[in-house]
Amino acid sequence: MSGPVDRSQFDRITEDDAFEASEVFLACMLTNNSILTDCGLEFEDFAEEIHQLVFKEAIELFRSGQPVTAISLKPFLPKTLSKSRSGRADYAGDEGGMSPALYMSRLMSLGFEPSTMRRLDPSLHIIKGMSLGRQLAREATIAAEIAKEGHNLLTLDDEIEQLEKRLKERRQRLSALKSGASPGASYLAKFEASSRRDGVVGVPIALPEIQRVLSEPAFEAGNLYGLLSSSGEGKSSLTMQLIYHAVEEGHPVLFLSYDQSSDQCIGQMIAQVHGISMKKQREPTRLMSDRERDTCVMFATAINNRPLDIIRCQREGVDKLVAYARRFIKKQANGKTPFIVIDHIGKVKPRDPKLSPDRISGEVTVELKSLAYETQSAVLILNQRNGLGSKRDNPRPIAADLYGGEGARADYDAVMTLYRPEKYKKEREKVAATASDWKTINSVFGSEVEGVAELASIKVRFGDPTIQEFVNFEAEFTRYVSPKPKRNQQELGL
Repeated sequence: MSGPVDRSQFDRITEDDAFEASEVFLACMLTNNSILTDCGLEFEDFAEEIHQLVFKEAIELFRSGQPVTAISLKPFLPKTLSKSRSGRADYAGDEGGMSPALYMSRLMSLGFEPSTMRRLDPSLHIIKGMSLGRQLAREATIAAEIAKEGHNLLTLDDEIEQLEKRLKERRQRLSALKSGASPGASYLAKFEASSRRDGVVGVPIALPEIQRVLSEPAFEAGNLYGLLSSSGEGKSSLTMQLIYHAVEEGHPVLFLSYDQSSDQCIGQMIAQVHGISMKKQREPTRLMSDRERDTCVMFATAINNRPLDIIRCQREGVDKLVAYARRFIKKQANGKTPFIVIDHIGKVKPRDPKLSPDRISGEVTVELKSLAYETQSAVLILNQRNGLGSKRDNPRPIAADLYGGEGARADYDAVMTLYRPEKYKKEREKVAATASDWKTINSVFGSEVEGVAELASIKVRFGDPTIQEFVNFEAEFTRYVSPKPKRNQQELGL
């Protein structure tokens, strides 16, 4: 298939354009059957009955290992052709029209013309775009009928959600940016976009240590990421830093939180950015200076003008989360990669509560991976560690600690871990009873763990998954900072 498509030529597509696009595709199909492997089409995507029939029978022949030619298709064609919806005289079965056999011969001849194959990708885009347009028109008719039926607010919300789901499924399958594009063209499109932005298309990462652990300079557009940590280790704090950095760089950010309210999030950002502790913020009159109070007011006022939205979730399932994200992206689109953060996967309401954690995790990650790909956003899911780690002598996080177990990482493009050994060391010290217990504690944790956090990964797409980095945690301001480089004796003049 050919290279990137010039979108300017698709501003105004007529039925004649769609008819010609269908003929070009079918002509290419007849001369190169391998096109059927990844074209991403179904027979309903063609407007004309004859084109639907030809494609449907071609797929059957191709799947059975038989050649698809005008001759092999002839037994399945009608003896006469009905008048086309587009009213093209040369296609109509009326007087002066052509027979099915003659029409297929014409398509074969068209397929051998050198220019036809170059028109394949644009034709695929037109077919898919027109098919999506027809589906949209049908859904609009359904929506109009629903509006006339006098639904109450609850049932109307359900109908709208089902409509959104159908359109999403249709758009996902027909998206010209994904299906039907040649691998080389897809790569070049991303390569060119990265070149225009002087780097990877994605959301900038706040800490260089995370960049090194993930072997990525940014949370890449279209990717699904995970952050694994236990309760009390500060994953929410790290998340706030990632969110604020993205917002500061102008990226639209949606935080879907089952734990923190929007005012708690803003308070934590103020603590991290301006060094005004949450304790002070709770008692501004007594504990804050005038300057600190002004700083809080100005920060909160300024953040309202940024592309940030925080939704406190209760019992939403993944379909509702995806709907929130789609509406947000549509509203806040500004040309920069959106960043969608979910806290945390274990709180997402499952479709069936009787399912096992791995099945629940799989349903959630598949939908959010699809969302990232379709909207070209970066999606981050927080994972709270299960109880397996606390049972090991060495509690450092591993893949089995993910919600849903080791197999749950399959849908992620990368999963990083946050581990603060200080937390576990103190817990073990409280119950240490023998010399052997203390020996194990000192062997596993060492002595210099206070305020230190380890960043690592249990999956990366491209890079070294064994890289470890260390950052310091400043508890008063709930923030992580890069450690200061140690100065050697020569620099100190000793």
